[in-house]
Order: sequence, then structure tokens, then C-alpha cells
Amino acid sequence: MKRLLLSLLVLSLIGSGIACKKQIEQKKEDIIMSAITDGIWVVDYYLENTSDITTNFTNYDFQFYKDGKVTGTKSGNITNGTWAGDAINYTITSNFASPNDTLTKMNGVWKLTDTYLDYVEAERTTASGKNILYLRKKP
Repeated sequence: MKRLLLSLLVLSLIGSGIACKKQIEQKKEDIIMSAITDGIWVVDYYLENTSDITTNFTNYDFQFYKDGKVTGTKSGNITNGTWAGDAINYTITSNFASPNDTLTKMNGVWKLTDTYLDYVEAERTTASGKNILYLRKKP
């Protein structure tokens, strides 16, 4: 009987640990989601292979929504897309459905290399090399 009670206690503690870990992971994801979706983002720097093309993104604003939608807006023209974050692999995937040449460069899986609540550094490897992106949240 003591063994049964001890086994049940151990299983209960293990289950509690797993549940607690999942709650902590969910809380981290909630914080990241809020940071991303609260505010307007601009491209602070974009390096395509060895070419600085940051000026291509001048006057673009990006808004990420909790439902997985993203908009790229320039001079009142809105381009819709989707995005998804992966907290485990530390990536963000973005896809603008009918982008112009500039927004096409935002499509793909971006590996987050450094993040803050108001600044994100990411990189993406393509067939022609590595792209580096820095996003900054507007004050």
C-alpha cells in the first residue's frame, strides 16, 4: 500500500512539473506575442547578401496581429500577409500573398538572433546568401 501511495505521489509530482513547465513556456510565448503585436514596426536595417537595401523599406510600417495576420503599409497602400512565431525554434515566418519586389524580401523563415521588446535582429539564408534584418518598434 505504501508503494502504491509513493508511486502515485511521484507521478503526481512529475505531472505537476510538466504542467508547470508548460505554463512557463505558455507565459513566455504570451509575452513574446504581446511584444510583437503591440505596436508598429519599421525596418531599421536590411542587408541582402552584401548589399544594404534598407532604403527600399523607407516609409514602410509593419503591424503584426495576434490572429496571424500582418500588414505592410506605405503611403496608405496596405499589403496583407500572414506570420507565425515559433518560440521553441526562435523563428518567425512571414508571407505576403501578393507582394511587390520589396515585400517579397520579407517572405520566409527568419531566425531570431537577438530580441528586445522594441527591437528584433533576424537572419534568413537564401539560395544566393544570407539576409540580415533589424526591425525597430516605433515609439
